[in-house]
Amino acid sequence: MISRNFRKWLQVVIATVGVTSLLATLVALAYVHNVRWDLSPGNRFTLSDHAKQVLARVHQPVKVLAFIRTEDPRNLYIKDLLWQVSRECASLTYDVVDVNRHPALAAQYGVSSYGAAVVESGGKRSDFSNPSEALLMSAILRVIQESKHVYALAGHGECAIDNTDRHDGCSQLREALTMESYKIDSLTLLGGGEVPADAGVLLVAGPKSDLLEGEVAVLGRWLDRGGKMLALIDPFRAPRMVSLLGAYGIEVGANVVLDMDNRLSGGEAFSVAIGDLNRQHLVTSTLKSPPLFSLAAVVAGRGNEINGRRVATLLKTGPRSWASYDPRILEGADISFVAGRDINGPLPVGVEVVQPAGPGAEPGAETRILAYGDSDFAGNRFIDYLGNKDLAVNSVNWLAREDELISSRPQQQVSGKNQFFISQSDGESVFWSAVVVQPGLFLLVAVTLSAWRRFGP
Repeated sequence: MISRNFRKWLQVVIATVGVTSLLATLVALAYVHNVRWDLSPGNRFTLSDHAKQVLARVHQPVKVLAFIRTEDPRNLYIKDLLWQVSRECASLTYDVVDVNRHPALAAQYGVSSYGAAVVESGGKRSDFSNPSEALLMSAILRVIQESKHVYALAGHGECAIDNTDRHDGCSQLREALTMESYKIDSLTLLGGGEVPADAGVLLVAGPKSDLLEGEVAVLGRWLDRGGKMLALIDPFRAPRMVSLLGAYGIEVGANVVLDMDNRLSGGEAFSVAIGDLNRQHLVTSTLKSPPLFSLAAVVAGRGNEINGRRVATLLKTGPRSWASYDPRILEGADISFVAGRDINGPLPVGVEVVQPAGPGAEPGAETRILAYGDSDFAGNRFIDYLGNKDLAVNSVNWLAREDELISSRPQQQVSGKNQFFISQSDGESVFWSAVVVQPGLFLLVAVTLSAWRRFGP
């Protein structure tokens, strides 16, 4: 009897040890080979493609110190973010410091607030508060590379980079470029100014009035020396600027694009989601959402084998789109296609031009221009919609030869932004399927069953 009880207890112990060992093995395997299913809004517990691109550039030791307090509800997110980053990049180490328990260390780093973080590498330091993936990646970029300079042309009613107005400003574009470790300043060429020698990229964001002939000449000389320009040109604006682009094979049409199928469902006629993206080009192949343009002009490119000019179309409107050459359409004139005057789609609204720089430039230098027929997509009102921010920032990265930073970024989940978008054609399909087809099928089944019960066997 004792022997039988002993065997039973021995079996229980062996089974318990076996199950415990199995569970411990599974936990260890799950830790080493981490697999996640992130169902949170915006995938906030998974690193974005952009974060992975930034971390891939880290080839030197980087240290991150996060200063927290024990009761802070942000701690779980901060610790998880740093854990993910350290697993993605072997050169990055981190430590989480409780300010209340280590006041001397906090004082040593000059930290007096909870939620502050310090990133150090190679004698450089970058501080920020309220850690997020975007802020952390920005701090890492600032300590591992030198900042390039972006100048925004001013003096002609352009979308100003220091203007925070929702409808007229481009301050959010400036913030987005600053997060990529760019320096950005305004530039005026009035009075005989020149493009600074440290200009990595020149931004021309929707001039409302025309440039002077002297300014156009300055820009032409700079481009010939291998300048890089991002030109956002609105319909019927800045003819001298349009002529300058024409000299480099970029034709900006005096027209307005309309695409009734791809406008936002229930929206006005001029705001169009550009769904035909060039998936062979680095700038547009990384977009997870189409950009949203408002009041766009046709922008086409002409190659030239003689001078080595290469052209690629990045964005096109839908097959049933068209462009009106009547400027009165902007004043509320009837929106209708006029044969012989207007042109049918699909229509290009974004192109790139690359050609060898002219005489006097450095050996191997290239002139690069990206031109889009709309500036509103980069303004404060639209930049957070769909793929607009990625398109604007990726364009600057491509011009500045920062190809490794071209990727999709985490979108902010703000009410009214980055939510659920459907085109007009999709909205009509949903209407017919939900309001007509589906009820019609139920009605047909009901009539059939009623008839079968009434007249059947």
